[in-house]
Amino acid sequence: MQGIARFPKVIGAIGGTHINIASPNQHEEIYVNRKGKHCINVQVVFDGWYNIIDVVARWPGSVHYSRVLRESSLNNRFENGHMPHGFHLLGDSGYPAKRWLLTPFLAPQTQAEQAYNRSHKVTRALVERGIGQLKRRFGILHREIILQPVKVCSANAVNVKLEEKYNKNSLFKRPLPLIVKHDAGEGHALSYNHDTLAELEKIDESLCVIAVTGCLRTGKSYLLRRLVQKCGRESFTVGHSVNAQTQGIWIMCRPHPTQEGEVIVFLDTEGIDDPEKVEIQEDTWIFLIATLLCNVLVYNTKGVFDASHISKFRFLKVVQNNVTVAKGASGDDSFLDFFFPNFVLVLRDFGLDLDLSADELLEKRLVYETGKSDDVKNYNEPRRLIKRYFKNRKCIAIPIPCVNPEKLESMPDIEINPKFLQRVNDLHQYLCDCSPKKLKSGKPLNGRMLRTMIISYMNSVQEKTAPCLNDAMKMMAEEENQFAVLEASKCYKEEMKKRINKHMPNEKGLELYHNDCMEVAVNKLNELVVLDDGDIFHRRAAECFENHLQRFKSIIERDSLAKCKRSLDKLDMKIQRKIRENKYANSHGYNEYIEDINTLVDEFTKQERYLGSKTRAALQEYMDAKVGEEQLVYEMVKDKIDAEAERQLHRLSSGSVPNTKKFADVTKGEQPAEQKARESIKKVEIDGLMSIESQCRENLDLKLKEIEQAKAELTEDNTYYKQLVKEFDLWNRIYKQAHPRPNDVEKRPKRSSDEKEPRLKKKTSENPKCPIL
Repeated sequence: MQGIARFPKVIGAIGGTHINIASPNQHEEIYVNRKGKHCINVQVVFDGWYNIIDVVARWPGSVHYSRVLRESSLNNRFENGHMPHGFHLLGDSGYPAKRWLLTPFLAPQTQAEQAYNRSHKVTRALVERGIGQLKRRFGILHREIILQPVKVCSANAVNVKLEEKYNKNSLFKRPLPLIVKHDAGEGHALSYNHDTLAELEKIDESLCVIAVTGCLRTGKSYLLRRLVQKCGRESFTVGHSVNAQTQGIWIMCRPHPTQEGEVIVFLDTEGIDDPEKVEIQEDTWIFLIATLLCNVLVYNTKGVFDASHISKFRFLKVVQNNVTVAKGASGDDSFLDFFFPNFVLVLRDFGLDLDLSADELLEKRLVYETGKSDDVKNYNEPRRLIKRYFKNRKCIAIPIPCVNPEKLESMPDIEINPKFLQRVNDLHQYLCDCSPKKLKSGKPLNGRMLRTMIISYMNSVQEKTAPCLNDAMKMMAEEENQFAVLEASKCYKEEMKKRINKHMPNEKGLELYHNDCMEVAVNKLNELVVLDDGDIFHRRAAECFENHLQRFKSIIERDSLAKCKRSLDKLDMKIQRKIRENKYANSHGYNEYIEDINTLVDEFTKQERYLGSKTRAALQEYMDAKVGEEQLVYEMVKDKIDAEAERQLHRLSSGSVPNTKKFADVTKGEQPAEQKARESIKKVEIDGLMSIESQCRENLDLKLKEIEQAKAELTEDNTYYKQLVKEFDLWNRIYKQAHPRPNDVEKRPKRSSDEKEPRLKKKTSENPKCPIL
């Protein structure tokens, strides 16, 4: 937010607004604000891009903004140091000044204070604009919400979350065609809109589907427009002519105003009984599809619910002729009860004063006549169909909204009949209280499931066959279960990556990770799966988990070996430095080199012991690479011993030769100095060889024990086990052949005192004198 008015280190601007509500039944006085209105105090924090980063919507209107902030989790996060140090929020003078909350100077004196206030004002104005955008997006926030305070608070928070999630989904912005007509030669044919279904498929939340049907020019679209406005969006257009304004079925989605994690779907259908319509079968299919898709069917009609209106429900007879539970099945159709929605009869422009309630009026109109004549059967048939397929029925009578209905669309609410608005609110409240559409298993319907059902029903319509509900359910379950397997597989990968990034496991640890991640993924699968008879999709998910496990094993093996190599390279730096500086060029250099190697092995094993066989494999590879280096150290030590011998011989030969008399006077028990020097040189050489040979045998013994231990921990079919068996045989032969050879030096031919000691030949890597570690 620094770019707004050069105010540094600002992460957000905090502000508040009041949402008007109806007078609550309990504790009414605490919801009255300073303007005398019942409301909820909502605290909002916006960032520099008008994103809402914090919302608190649970305090009554009489509570001050400062207390809302003091009791919020946002205050606790700042006070406990969980927010970035040195960054702060901007608030108005109604908030207390804190080290992380900057407020303006009440009476600025200096130019610096005035400049601070100007920059503060420009930057903090962002929250005011953000609240204005929020209220324009959710028109209901401008008006009075007819809900209890708890539901209002929940609705505010949930609406904001879902609106942000589906901000780019076209279904949440405007109505889109769902079932469309196209010219098919003689008459029209129905089909579904692919783009609309693609948008519908993206909705993961539970759906409450509300379809509005009725006769032509009875105000269906206007009623839907009023209902959608209460969910915070302008919606369906209203026609001004006698021609049908809506063609086919149109759809629009909004976040559910009262239920958390749900989306409310509105379906606007084409009017029935269009006098210009040639093919009446279109009305039949549109009515049938809308009925099967929704969980609340609103039938909109004008005037009283008389015989002429009731007779229109003969459309329900198509259910008996055009809907089947399963192919080849006949007889009992009780399974249809599960697919049919609640029925709401809306009597528009109802002006009669009756002693009966609207629900009682509906039930009275559905009473059968007694008799067996054809007229009685025709009279009872639509009533029987309504009672048969709509078990839950409700009636809402809405009076005339105004004197001039043609101006109703542009008329403000203050000029509309209050009883009309109240009845519309009652209808909206009833629709919000309805549970979402569910499958027989009790699982709520989401966007993907609804899309599959639409495709299945429309395929039957296009083939001019009866929609089969059982086939539709199987098709829906198949696609939803495939999606469930993908989501469970994705969940498994994410959980495994989360654990591996936190700590690199060994083989046993990876198995524990696998079990934990699989448990989480299976729970995710159970949440999404639908009708998995025979656990087919559970087995598919298990195969996916196993494939992911093998891939993670290869990745961990690669990363573990790389980590071991890095550790070995780091520990080996000391040995390499000594070799470069010829620190091993002395008679005890080989012993020192072996001690350094043993120290490196101990430290490495201590550091990486938890990696198990990967540690041993990396160490084996490292030791194999030390063959040439060990030979180099061995030759370095031999060269040093030979050079020392040559220096001593050169010193003796370059000195003055003693006269014969002096040598003649030497007693028998004494030896010449030159002979003693030669014996000293031999002793040094023999000691060096003995030390090297002894150290080699000790290391060979340790090597064999290590291989034996590694073999015991692995199975015979393991690749690394087979490699160790070959190495064991090789090193065992070397160990048996290894023996001290100090006499090799003594067997060399004797030379005179004047001869120089010949240099020992350097070992070759093909036939080294010292067995290689």
